[in-house]
Amino acid sequence: MDIKGTEETGLPRKTMVTIACVVLALFQAHAQANRKNEIGLLLGATVTPGLEIAGSSSSSLRIGSGITFQLTYARQLATARSVALYFEVPALAIPLQNITASSGAVPANYDSFFVTPGLRVKVAPSARVSPWFSAGGGYALFDESANRIDGTHNTTRGTSGGAVQFGGGVDVRTPIKVLFPIGLRAEVRDLYTAKPNYNVSTGGGFQHNVVLSGGIILHF
Repeated sequence: MDIKGTEETGLPRKTMVTIACVVLALFQAHAQANRKNEIGLLLGATVTPGLEIAGSSSSSLRIGSGITFQLTYARQLATARSVALYFEVPALAIPLQNITASSGAVPANYDSFFVTPGLRVKVAPSARVSPWFSAGGGYALFDESANRIDGTHNTTRGTSGGAVQFGGGVDVRTPIKVLFPIGLRAEVRDLYTAKPNYNVSTGGGFQHNVVLSGGIILHF
């Protein structure tokens, strides 16, 4: 009787285990297929080319590089075998960029914040290494220092304006998973933005801010 009972209950147990494995596999496949969101946490540096002070051939304004913190959210809009289209919102904060200038009226430094929503095109999105390109536009905010280079108080603080962004980079898939799959990213972006208020004329109203950064990507 014991042997018969074991044989009678063995098939249902095996069936239940098989069903559980199939359900788990389908759930994992569904979760993988629906991971259309990304959060990027990146650290880098911003390089801003120097500017000439208008009216003087020998006067210049040099801007030091600044540590840059970046948070980027992206959502996959469409995908094909070899390309994927994303909507992305990169937000970049640069706490400090020092200024060296021949004029003492120039602010000693400034900090900045950029938000430039746009579109990203990723090539070979399912591959281990995927290059991508992006473009967008948005908002630039600058906070000039309280003191000028000559030590006097700076009364013109807080400047905002438009920003246009072009960039490219590469994403690398890894086997690392902590709650969510984690990938790696290296990128470069050029933010063509309004200028801080330098208290002197530097010609046109825009400047390049080239950002080189790298970090991790969370897929969910």
